[in-house]
Amino acid sequence: MQNPNKIEEEEPQEELLVWFLNLWGKVEQNYTQILAGVGVVVVAVLVVVFVNNHQNQETQEARSELGNVYIALFEGRIDDAINQSQTLSDEYAGNPIGREALIALANLQFEQKSISVAQANFQRFLDEYSSEGLLGYGAWSGLASCLEAEAKFAEAAAKFKSYADAHPNTPFAPVALKEAGRCYQLGQNNDQAQVVYQIVLDKYKDSSVLRNVKNELLMMGIDVEG
Repeated sequence: MQNPNKIEEEEPQEELLVWFLNLWGKVEQNYTQILAGVGVVVVAVLVVVFVNNHQNQETQEARSELGNVYIALFEGRIDDAINQSQTLSDEYAGNPIGREALIALANLQFEQKSISVAQANFQRFLDEYSSEGLLGYGAWSGLASCLEAEAKFAEAAAKFKSYADAHPNTPFAPVALKEAGRCYQLGQNNDQAQVVYQIVLDKYKDSSVLRNVKNELLMMGIDVEG
């Protein structure tokens, strides 16, 4: 028989997960933002990680400090959020608190147009942590977004595509390919855009971005079956 206390612990996590997934769909509609960036995604991640009742006191204190970043974001105190994220990413380097603080820091810096420092911190994240999961994709796509912000569209597209090449079985792979196609189009390279869009059509038929990809191809004058 399942422990009733465990059920009670899991229920709020499941509710937050459903809320987060719904939120993710809305975020995908705004491709000028980094998908794991400041605003709803970082806030969503921060909310989800707060739901954990098996932490020691030190970890709980660290979570509380991370919560100050969350509060500062909601209150529009961006400078405070950046400073707090910087401190936490250094003090808790190598553990989950530092990991979450670092991706928040990089995204906040990107939003403030501090592209070079954001780029350095996205790379630091990938060097020190993993490229797996939501935050890993956030760091990888963050690097691509920095290149895009510098109008290096071909390089940005290649960076997005390299994520899909390295992580073909993740739900983020088709999103990365769609972003790659978008960047190729920004760089007036429709031929290469068609190539990556075709990968989505061939390999990710159940992806939520499939309709967007088909629409892009149709606007390029390319007939898409189905």
